[in-house]
Amino acid sequence: MKKSKIVAACLVNSRMIAKYDDAESAVRRIFQQEFPRVTFSEWDSEIDDHVAKNIIRSVGRASTINVKKFIEDLRNHENA
Repeated sequence: MKKSKIVAACLVNSRMIAKYDDAESAVRRIFQQEFPRVTFSEWDSEIDDHVAKNIIRSVGRASTINVKKFIEDLRNHENA
């Protein structure tokens, strides 16, 4: 699963954003604002589906998600 899809799924699960497509757009927009020197496509690599599901499950239905921090955390994640 792509990193952007993990963040988008968490945003929808937390009800911060209602629609999945809007959540994906928000992730891309925030990424481009916060990390202008990094290419989105390079960051948005695949993570093993099992690992991705564990990340989504661990975030659960958090009431607030810091998207910038989430992106940073995934930026440093090794592809599994």
